[in-house]
Amino acid sequence: MTYDQDWDRRLNPFRYNADGQLTDAAKRQNVTMELNSAEGKGGGGTGHGGRQTSVHTAVLTRAANSLEQLRSDTDKVDMNALSDTDAAWSALDSWQVANGLDRMHKRWAAEASNLSKMLSEATMKLHNTTTSYANTDDAEKSRMDSLDGRRS
Repeated sequence: MTYDQDWDRRLNPFRYNADGQLTDAAKRQNVTMELNSAEGKGGGGTGHGGRQTSVHTAVLTRAANSLEQLRSDTDKVDMNALSDTDAAWSALDSWQVANGLDRMHKRWAAEASNLSKMLSEATMKLHNTTTSYANTDDAEKSRMDSLDGRRS
């Protein structure tokens, strides 16, 4: 399962059957959304009938930085929780509850690692998208500048 599929599943569980597959209604909705975005008006592949798409890379950068800060803060909280669980486990080593704490510690560590990985991947995708848009804008500006130079 890809990151995007996993994210969609978490945000839209109603779109999936018990076996994890998209429902028929969700599949039809995906096709409808793809058809609606194409518009079919000869817009040169923009999907917006020839209108220009505007992407503000500063917004993408702020979002990526916020996600990175969230990941960092979450990692700190997770480390504190794991440390406290270790201390409790050590103090209760001869008690039966120590086994439960150990299992909870392993589960918490796995979930915290998964969350950190998801946040890192989202941050990376936002940074990559920002870079891609900035590079495309620079290339287009250079191309347009070179065209202006030919007309003079």
